[in-house]
Amino acid sequence: GRPGWHIECSVMASDVMQENMDIHAGGADLKFPHHDNEMCQSEAFHGCAQWVNYFLHFGHLHIHGLKMAKSLKNFITIRQAMEGHTARQIRLMMLMQPWDKPVNFSDQTLDAAKAKEERLETFFREVKALLRSDWLQAETRPSQLELDFIASLGKQQQEVHECLLDNFNTPGAMNALLEIVGDAFGYLKAAPRPDALLLKKAAAYVTRMLRVFGVATQ
Repeated sequence: GRPGWHIECSVMASDVMQENMDIHAGGADLKFPHHDNEMCQSEAFHGCAQWVNYFLHFGHLHIHGLKMAKSLKNFITIRQAMEGHTARQIRLMMLMQPWDKPVNFSDQTLDAAKAKEERLETFFREVKALLRSDWLQAETRPSQLELDFIASLGKQQQEVHECLLDNFNTPGAMNALLEIVGDAFGYLKAAPRPDALLLKKAAAYVTRMLRVFGVATQ
């Protein structure tokens, strides 16, 4: 009986992590009694006051608004999900939803992810095309357009940083990255001769963050 349930998890975790682990994660349904039992067992065995420093409990996957379950016959495997969508699109869909709330897998959320993927790809194509042009002949002195874009880029970079500090707020971070892309499109349209290196800097930052999120592979 409780708290003896799930003792196999305590054994395996203790074998690897010993008497303390920094982060322990699982689904929201494991908060009680599963993780409570693990703490009771492990803290008693190790004689420690705190076996886990932080718990992360993830939201369940919902299919068209309902929790995925075999009993509801709305169960979908990763292989099935990837028959009509790429891994990148599925990752973008999940990044646009809070990690600790139910994640809705639906045509609407996937279409939104596809639209964001297309916008990002268009942005990178525009920057690559500009870098292949004769941009070295352009004026190097920044105009007000360049100064405004630099200020906006710095603001959105700070927003990404603050969002990730705020409970891994990936929807907010992704929105800030897309703001950079939107500002870049506006700058490309308004500037007579856009600063290629400035846009390369913006693209490099967006790429770096997408790599962190597991979306960009190059």
